[in-house]
Amino acid sequence: MKSQRFLYQLANSVIRIFAASVVFVLFLHSIYSTSFVGRAMREDGSTHSRTLNIQDNPWMHLAVFVLVSVLCVVAGKIYRRRQKGHNGVGGDVGQADRNILFWLSVVFFGVGVLWIMLTQMKPGSDPAKVYAIALEWRGGDFSAFEEGNYLFCYPFQAGIVLFYYLLTFLYGTESYIGPQVVNAVALAVIYLLLSLMVRSFWKKERGLSVLAYVALMCWTPLFFFVTYIYGILPGMACSLGMMYLALRYVETRKWRYIAPAALCIGMATVLKMNCLIYLVAVVCFLVYDIVDTLCGCGERRDKWKKCAASAVFLLLMCTSVWGCGKITEKWVEHLSGYDMPEGEVMVSWVVMGLQEAPKGPGDYNGYNGDVFARNNYDTQLATEQSLADLRKIIKRMWENPLDEGVTFFARKTAYQWNDPTFISMERMRGRKSAIEMAPPIRSLIEGKGSVALSVWLNYIQTLVFTGVLLYLFLNWKSKNLYELMGLVVFLGGYLFHMVWEASASYTIPYFTVMIPYAAKGFYDWAKVIVDLGERPREGIRMNRKEAVCAMGVAALLVLVFCFTRTNLFHRTIALDDGAEAITQYYHRG
Repeated sequence: MKSQRFLYQLANSVIRIFAASVVFVLFLHSIYSTSFVGRAMREDGSTHSRTLNIQDNPWMHLAVFVLVSVLCVVAGKIYRRRQKGHNGVGGDVGQADRNILFWLSVVFFGVGVLWIMLTQMKPGSDPAKVYAIALEWRGGDFSAFEEGNYLFCYPFQAGIVLFYYLLTFLYGTESYIGPQVVNAVALAVIYLLLSLMVRSFWKKERGLSVLAYVALMCWTPLFFFVTYIYGILPGMACSLGMMYLALRYVETRKWRYIAPAALCIGMATVLKMNCLIYLVAVVCFLVYDIVDTLCGCGERRDKWKKCAASAVFLLLMCTSVWGCGKITEKWVEHLSGYDMPEGEVMVSWVVMGLQEAPKGPGDYNGYNGDVFARNNYDTQLATEQSLADLRKIIKRMWENPLDEGVTFFARKTAYQWNDPTFISMERMRGRKSAIEMAPPIRSLIEGKGSVALSVWLNYIQTLVFTGVLLYLFLNWKSKNLYELMGLVVFLGGYLFHMVWEASASYTIPYFTVMIPYAAKGFYDWAKVIVDLGERPREGIRMNRKEAVCAMGVAALLVLVFCFTRTNLFHRTIALDDGAEAITQYYHRG
């Protein structure tokens, strides 16, 4: 029906244009500069951690893209040669691919455990606080809920503390290896679920799910978070489990996927509240599914039945999030004997996310705790003070949009998205270990090995952004809107952390979700360039669509070239902190 087609075209275009715009900005950041955690000098002569930026070479990124394109041509020709004698290239992913995904997951879990045993790092920073409180609970000490203490200020962390408290009954109170092994399990599940979603999105692309898994393995930052005990990996695994089950429901319309999906997202939000972003994305698609079903053809009874099922799915997931939160709250109150405190006000995190901080724009600077304490832990007074400060910030940015607004958000974007390691190496540096780590391991974490790895990941990061852009444009008229679900999660994470507390460790799950789309983009790019190469010599002429695309790309390149000649470009995209930053990045001197 016309209304159904219009709804699809509207939703598809809005998501793709928005995603392409955001990814293109991140792509420009990636080819013109690189961010990393270095050291900055204070006025008193001491130093502190600070995210610095160095200039990048876009021509080197172009050369890497050309090299990858050549490899795509070679792989594409080999693939087509193997397909001769078969009835078409399509077909569902076979049992062989499913077996490969399973064994890749087993191997990857083993590699994760091996890394844990080779490093045996003790928790540091916030994970150390969370894990220490879990151990205090085992000893009957619940003083973290007393006024001014950790859980009094951050009661939303009670869920992850309870999680590790329960795990200690399995591996004891003396081991910090146990929760890291749980992270390794979660990481293998994350990569498996992302690959299975690739199979669900693009059923006819044989081998694409395996390619996506290999691409995920080549990008190592999330892997290094297996030693980071903070709920990021278990929460992400549960969230992706909900997404995969939601996709299976949309494909099959079977009710058996609803309850497990609701349980997954309920558990995910207990572990990490940021997982609500995944819920919002899936809820948007379920609302689309209801409207699309009502606009479509078919018997009225069948349409209302499908709509009712999707509505139940939506409501059950929201109920599960509320219910799991309440169960956790009551359980913690029963264990501790304390009533769950209100904690720091949420708007104070937004105010902090719009301020400068020692480590980078929007990073933790203590504002939320300070405003809470200054108002004697009164939620209402703290909220009023935070709103007043927020209005001042918005007014200042509104009156000085370039100096106070655009440049701040550009630097905050670079801080969160332009470190190719996503501070995974920084999260390991300086932490104590139970063993003397081997020199190659130590070098990989904080020596010359980390420099080489960062350079490698810098090119991988650009290839991911390039692949996503290729996917968006080469599949613009795809008839399956649900394949954009992962990109909507990415956009949600991007928008949320644009105003919330900033950290690359918070944005890394949303970058990870983009990697399968990058694999699909290069998969299709290989087919395009192989097709161009196989055209008859006399028939190599661009059709109207190709000509329009070529003109559009040319116009975009001209605009970017003109923009690179402006002062605003160097203040927003090509960020550079000078020779000292280069010295620190390459560990010179």
